[in-house]
Amino acid sequence: MNIGIITYKKYEERVLMNWNFHMKELFRILLEDKDFVRFEIFDKAQNLLLSTYYPNVEQQGVYIKVVKVEKEQEITGTTYDAYSTPSTIHRIKVRWNVDGARFRIKKKALEYAEEQNRKTALKIEQFIDRKNLI
Repeated sequence: MNIGIITYKKYEERVLMNWNFHMKELFRILLEDKDFVRFEIFDKAQNLLLSTYYPNVEQQGVYIKVVKVEKEQEITGTTYDAYSTPSTIHRIKVRWNVDGARFRIKKKALEYAEEQNRKTALKIEQFIDRKNLI
């Protein structure tokens, strides 16, 4: 059975990669936890199989990256009218960034991020032992 190690700034947490493993909880930790450093999967002989930290991977493991949608705003102009409330109106250009790809529409950015994370989940799923032992 493979063992996953989630490394935080102050400690490490070991996770069994068995039928009880939840992928959504792992992705939530990878994307939202501010203390998260890296996630790695090792086999019984302590060989690295998968990692989110690129320098550790070299040629022996698989590198994965979980992506999220980030909003970028740019003010393109300002209109001033003293007789209206509010007196200034800003024109804003909004872009959605996902791992270097830029989108104008949030829906397309979310679809792209879900597709990339689905591919990442399939790579992780290869190393999980889902056999029911009961």
